[in-house]
Amino acid sequence: MDGTGDDAERDRGHDRAAAVNELQRSASTTFAERVLGECRTAVPLGAYACAENVRYLFLAASGPYALVRQLDAETTLQPVSGTIPLFSWDEREMADEWGVRFDLLPDARPLRGRHGTMPPAITAHGTGLMRFVVGPVHAGIIEPGRFTFSSGGETIVHLDAQLSYAHRGVERFVEGLDVAGAARLVARICGSCSAARSFAYARALEGLAGVDLPDEVELARLAVAELERLYNHLGDLAASAAGAGWGPGFAGGMACKERAMRLCRLAAGHRLLFDAIVPGGIGPQVLRERRRLADQLAAFAADVEEYLRVLFTHASTVSRWQRAGRVSREVADAFGAVGPAHRAAHGKIDVRSFAPYGAYRRLPVRVASATAGDAYARCRVKRDEISESFRLIRDALVQLGDVDLPDPQALAVPPGVATTVVEGPRGSEVLAVHVDGGGRLSRLHVISASFRNWPVVARSVDGNIVPDFPLINKSFNLCYACADR
Repeated sequence: MDGTGDDAERDRGHDRAAAVNELQRSASTTFAERVLGECRTAVPLGAYACAENVRYLFLAASGPYALVRQLDAETTLQPVSGTIPLFSWDEREMADEWGVRFDLLPDARPLRGRHGTMPPAITAHGTGLMRFVVGPVHAGIIEPGRFTFSSGGETIVHLDAQLSYAHRGVERFVEGLDVAGAARLVARICGSCSAARSFAYARALEGLAGVDLPDEVELARLAVAELERLYNHLGDLAASAAGAGWGPGFAGGMACKERAMRLCRLAAGHRLLFDAIVPGGIGPQVLRERRRLADQLAAFAADVEEYLRVLFTHASTVSRWQRAGRVSREVADAFGAVGPAHRAAHGKIDVRSFAPYGAYRRLPVRVASATAGDAYARCRVKRDEISESFRLIRDALVQLGDVDLPDPQALAVPPGVATTVVEGPRGSEVLAVHVDGGGRLSRLHVISASFRNWPVVARSVDGNIVPDFPLINKSFNLCYACADR
């Protein structure tokens, strides 16, 4: 069991370099109790394992940090997921793929399928209940995932969501790669949140290297990150309109998303913003046509405002969204909801405001929030964040003016561990980067906002009717690829 002999340490987050402070060990406190205590005072982010230890990650206003437990051949850990379910997927992954031993893990199934066989789904049993499976192949072109429903008539009693069909073993693949060369792979873990993840990875390396970037580079990065938020939120609202059965709302939203992605290409040279943010700076095509971008952005903002006005005054769509897929504040906290899903359920955490980084320190974010926790609340938060993204991009472009943007700085990255968190379109994007003495990755761990939010989706449908599942699912509109990585 974990207890008094543990090397428990607190690895504080940083802007310049990782700073590690030893915790005073207490004979009466186990490592699991330390983790649970930290959850009461900071924002839990998740956990992961490497060869020599496990690390439970948290976010404070000063930045991210870790509680670290050293491992040896005799180590058996007490799980914390029985008390705080947000750690369930993390502990299952550590047990199955890293050989970490837990004492009575609440859900001991492997997290991912192997050799074409998925772990058995958890289902509800009782008189009158039926079970059916949706996926992994879905209608349209969405990614693969298997959803096992237990229902009584049309009412959903339980949903078990199982992913991993898009698992590529990215984290193992990048081990041993040069830290700069790995940036292109990190950017391509998924297309929807490439800029946010690149932002986090770049900040991790810059923190280890002790490098501060010029203000103009940070402003350019902010503009790129907010463009990514724009096109994602517009796509999400279009999908939510489709889930409610309103075709014109879907078509109008997708047309807006297409225009937003064309603005991404104009702003950074790529519709998906690949390699727009790189270690040490920004890509060579970022904001090279600022005046043209500003003009097109102004016209686009007016058209988006009109689309949103029509969408949110369409009575039948709004009535379908209301009360569908409600997530209470208690469920959101227990399962670790992040991003709009968290802020729609009375949450207040937006990393851009809670622990500001880069240009968000000089351009404060007005945090959008709601209280109902239903599909309508999630759509409202995204609507308000779209308006805020337009404002932030405009302000960044004004502050930049016509200043020349420098080429990326070369980074001399020393050995160490860095944990970074940025606010992506779906919520907190967490990266833990381990660098060895040769400037190569010895471990990379990615906790995407989708990874955190998928278990919340499964709980949001409890008590709803089966036909509302597509609507509820699209109000989150999560990514499979970055959750599977």
